[in-house]
Amino acid sequence: MEKQNDTNKSQEAKEKIMKGFFAALKEQENEPLRPNELDSTCGVGDDELVRRFRETIRQENEANQSRGLPVTGYDRERKASYIEYPDGRREYGDET
Repeated sequence: MEKQNDTNKSQEAKEKIMKGFFAALKEQENEPLRPNELDSTCGVGDDELVRRFRETIRQENEANQSRGLPVTGYDRERKASYIEYPDGRREYGDET
């Protein structure tokens, strides 16, 4: 019973974090891209940073799927981020 409560609390914490994540994404959707000062001093361009970021997210989602955990994604047709649960169900950020 105690293990179930810990699992429920963990799931609730994850959902709270994801709701905050979705809210932050929604705020940034219409914000214009700005040059990053750190990029110019480190010699890493925006395209390379985006490539690295996407690869990191892909690897994290792949690891989470293999562990049976929910993964995040972005549906370009709906223009909305989502959480995909191991059972295949998707919960979109604009539905929360």
